[in-house]
Amino acid sequence: MEVEIKARIPENFEERLRELNAEFLREVVEEDIYFNHPCRDFASTDEALRIRNDYTLTYKGPKVDKDTKSREEINLKIENIEDAAALLEKLGFRKVATVRKTRRYYSLDSLTICVDNVEKLGRFVEVECIGEYEPCREKVMELAHRLGLKNFERRSYLELVLQTGTA
Repeated sequence: MEVEIKARIPENFEERLRELNAEFLREVVEEDIYFNHPCRDFASTDEALRIRNDYTLTYKGPKVDKDTKSREEINLKIENIEDAAALLEKLGFRKVATVRKTRRYYSLDSLTICVDNVEKLGRFVEVECIGEYEPCREKVMELAHRLGLKNFERRSYLELVLQTGTA
């Protein structure tokens, strides 16, 4: 289970991460190509299927609570992005949108913190934990409080991009 919260980045956020001794891991540019199912609308079922430029095919199930973005997540490594996209399209899946972001990964208290600059949307932070739902939810919410995060955003970047009409 992936337990995650997302919020707009408050001022001096990365300075706050340094004060808490978060470990900077890396910065990457991520490009996610999202697909919709041929027989059901993932927007209606709150699911997602994407190919990321790190050669990962990811399925995300529906969110499980009203406060966080917690959901089942299945990741598969792929060898070729174009072939994987072609396979999905041959099976009837259709491309919906591409989301691009620059992401800075941090680690703190066994949690992953992502500082994202999302093309056409702006800056966000995600705090996530992979594991059992309740313990992870508690850890994520406690760190969010310590970081001063409020007004969580439950919509995915895909949903936000589609709602702004910039897909």
